[in-house]
Amino acid sequence: MDVSKNMIFLILLLVIPSIILPIYADSSGITASVNRDSYQPGDKVIISGSVGQVVNSNPVNIIVRNPMGNVYDVGQVNLLNNLFVHDFVLNDDSLGGTYTVNIKYSNSSSQLHFVLNSGTLSTIPVFDSEIKIRTNGTNMIKYGNVSVSATDNTIKISMDTSQMSGNSVNQEYQIPKKIIDTPGGNIVLKVDGNQILCSQSETDTIRILDCTIPANSTELELVGATVIPEFGPLAGLAIFVSSITVVVLSRISKIHL
Repeated sequence: MDVSKNMIFLILLLVIPSIILPIYADSSGITASVNRDSYQPGDKVIISGSVGQVVNSNPVNIIVRNPMGNVYDVGQVNLLNNLFVHDFVLNDDSLGGTYTVNIKYSNSSSQLHFVLNSGTLSTIPVFDSEIKIRTNGTNMIKYGNVSVSATDNTIKISMDTSQMSGNSVNQEYQIPKKIIDTPGGNIVLKVDGNQILCSQSETDTIRILDCTIPANSTELELVGATVIPEFGPLAGLAIFVSSITVVVLSRISKIHL
């Protein structure tokens, strides 16, 4: 009986601590991916993934390095259950080439790669702002006159596609939300009156549209829910105040004369 009691006691010594105390194994393996294999400046990079096992409240550490090996972006992301997401926008002057993403959590690490195609950047001025266009091809589209309709919430831009040698060219439009936007929805892009389906993403301040523009196109139209007016409320108020000031000063001058 004493032997049996001793055996039971030893088993309890082994089992009870494992029940009471949490055991963290080094099995917190990381699974991660990026939302694209290749990007252009102005695109949003989204890094998402999961860990095999949550270790206390440790964050996921992310370091992105450019093709020269310099640190480009750093993130420290808290887990939601065992999931994590980190995103950032590639600057217009970013170096083209292969970027490396190093992810570390607890004693585990993982590495990803993506390619940045620098392309060619041009701009379309719209009042005190601008729409940026990026293309990877040599078939350049020349953008001309811009007309804005606050009534129809549209922006129309003339195009010259005579230099295109193929049937179409891909264009990435970076459109500030203060110019035109559809909160909670998408901007509609039309070419010569026909809607073009574009992949769309957004940041806090801009909309990014990736579109294929057909050859022989002459007009680009953006349709949203809100559009920058030619003379906004503050501009109108400034004009009103200026007019009143001119009248008052004129009358004062006459009185003193």
